[in-house]
Amino acid sequence: MDHSKFLVEQFEANRAMLRSVAVRILGNADDADDAVQEAWLRLSRSDDESIDNLAGWLTTVVSRICLNTLRSRRRRPTDSVHLVNETDVIEQPSATREEQALLADSVGIALLIVLETLSPAERIAFVLHDTFSVSFEEISRILDKSSEACRQLASRARRRIVSADQPASDAQRQLEVVTAFLAASKSGDFEKLLSLLSPDVELVSDAAAVLLGAPERRDGPVEVADRFSGGAHAARAALLDDLAGLVWFQGGHAKVVFDFTVVAGLVTRIEMIAEHDVLDEIHIDVVTRRQSPGYRELLPTDR
Repeated sequence: MDHSKFLVEQFEANRAMLRSVAVRILGNADDADDAVQEAWLRLSRSDDESIDNLAGWLTTVVSRICLNTLRSRRRRPTDSVHLVNETDVIEQPSATREEQALLADSVGIALLIVLETLSPAERIAFVLHDTFSVSFEEISRILDKSSEACRQLASRARRRIVSADQPASDAQRQLEVVTAFLAASKSGDFEKLLSLLSPDVELVSDAAAVLLGAPERRDGPVEVADRFSGGAHAARAALLDDLAGLVWFQGGHAKVVFDFTVVAGLVTRIEMIAEHDVLDEIHIDVVTRRQSPGYRELLPTDR
């Protein structure tokens, strides 16, 4: 068989899978088709005989193309992004009935709306790992970040997606809870801290935060309150990707963020993040108060 014909056949055998990856990452059918086409062009120009795993190679290439597309969207926030139509996704001539059912189940408008709130790296890590079972080692090569950072990015994305399906407090209420937590922490008000924590609250820290002195894990309101009571004096209230949290700056740069999960007015999880590759993906807005009651002003940090 002619080698070029063989290459076409191999690519076509992977096309449906590649388009599924691109659609889930980008949420836009046209952009997904462009990414798949670009992957073919790169394959046709490459030394394919040196590729041991063609499906894995193509998945990596498509993912990197999608990553560039997502980053380009962020640089052009005024551009409209048209979410993919579910019918367009599932009615692929090359997809089997089982593949169509999978696509219909996993690509929903509600999910895509939540995905739009994630950073490009969070979105890539979550989709590749949770939907396609791509290892964090492989994802680390795609994102050029450590495997542990990719694991954290996927975990953070997963929590945000799950919390979007829960009857959570509104953003204002979440901010009130976190600022009350910060005030109680600074004043050493142990009882107030307990009142703000869920019975099953957990505090976890990444490896970089542990190196800075944070506990690797604390479980339950007493342990968590004990960790924060009388502390957090250098922390400031902030919005972390539009969700309430705390941040500690050093030399004008975010050193540690405290990523809060607030459900029904109670803190259910606090994650201390100091890994640079993860911090780089979090958009931070410091919350400042002026003396006028109820006045808040959001100031973007200089990062």
